[in-house]
Amino acid sequence: MSRYGMLPRGAWQGAAASPWLRACGIGHCPAGCHAGGGNVLAAGASLFPDDLKRNGYTDAQSLYTLIYKGKGKMPGYGKECAPKGQCTFGPRLADEEVQSLAEYVLERAAAGWAK
Repeated sequence: MSRYGMLPRGAWQGAAASPWLRACGIGHCPAGCHAGGGNVLAAGASLFPDDLKRNGYTDAQSLYTLIYKGKGKMPGYGKECAPKGQCTFGPRLADEEVQSLAEYVLERAAAGWAK
């Protein structure tokens, strides 16, 4: 973890390019539920490779769909997310932001969420 709280170590470096921080900037900070790649609500649904694989999220497209539409306790963040009750009530992410965030999660997972 970084000295900035729940964000992954190094997340503040190159903040302009970090989808994680862009999501935080509009009120969708993945670090709230997924601090350090974990999951504070469902232990078996972390963002570590073993859990991602077990849950069927091994590529950017599957993660894109999860982030866009949501599932279970995780709300969807996509612009056209539906049904309304499954989606965030805050600002939505653009398609490009969802794609960048999905790719970022895979990149960080491959690195073990370490710096």
